[in-house]
Amino acid sequence: MSAISMTGFGRGSAESGGVRIEVELNTVNRKQFDFSLMIPQDLASLERLCRERVNARISRGRVQCQIKVSFIGSEDVGYDVEAIRRQAAKLAKLSELTGVPNDMGLSEMLKMPELMQSSATRLKADEVWPIIESALNAAVASLAGMRATEGAALAKDLSTRIESLEKKRLAIAELAPTVPKRYREALMRRVEELGVSLPVDDAALAREVALCADRCDISEELTRLHAHFEHFVSLFNLPEPCGRPLDFLCQEMNREVNTIGSKATDTEITRTVIDMKSGIEAVREQVQNLE
Repeated sequence: MSAISMTGFGRGSAESGGVRIEVELNTVNRKQFDFSLMIPQDLASLERLCRERVNARISRGRVQCQIKVSFIGSEDVGYDVEAIRRQAAKLAKLSELTGVPNDMGLSEMLKMPELMQSSATRLKADEVWPIIESALNAAVASLAGMRATEGAALAKDLSTRIESLEKKRLAIAELAPTVPKRYREALMRRVEELGVSLPVDDAALAREVALCADRCDISEELTRLHAHFEHFVSLFNLPEPCGRPLDFLCQEMNREVNTIGSKATDTEITRTVIDMKSGIEAVREQVQNLE
């Protein structure tokens, strides 16, 4: 199943030699791959490796990655306490000088990477990387499971919506052949209202009806639309992510429906076209959630 949601959350941890690594991954929609990392400053050189590991499993979406380091059996709270005190003092002094209230509490300060993990300074990046890699792989696996579950639900919902659109397409296909006939009947009524009598086989009338039939012919558009629907559903069974091709198909479906609407001279077909355009837009909004 290639329907993978772009939103999800994953957590993983690993420990070795008294060092514990915790990794949290959070993903949201984004057209391209966008990676943001929060990690102790002394381990910032590992950003490229972290990005590559995540990008190997996730091709699209914004990924927020937070890596925490703690030390098993130590009393280290995991943050640079002295740096936090210095930062708090600076903020208090600045508030006093400017008269602006200091609204930054401890929870906000703990989000600042430079205040994280004082003990990490005793570790070398290449020594910590194997532990981080293990925790990161676990977090990615957890994230992938959640995204796959949500993707399956999205695929089911999208398939139902496509079935509804196909029923509307069939309704239009049933109405389409009757349009020229009803156009001819409407012409005859207008001529009669003018008090003019035309023979049933009048050449001018036949020519006008033939032109109408040619202008209103939507058989090709209906055939292509059906092919798009079948292709749409089939993409769920491919191994690679299907978000981009599904988005492209939504554009193609909308183009065909617009053409049908511009050609149709029947009010019932026009109403169905409006319903289909609304349905395709709903499908496209859902597709935006897929990788």
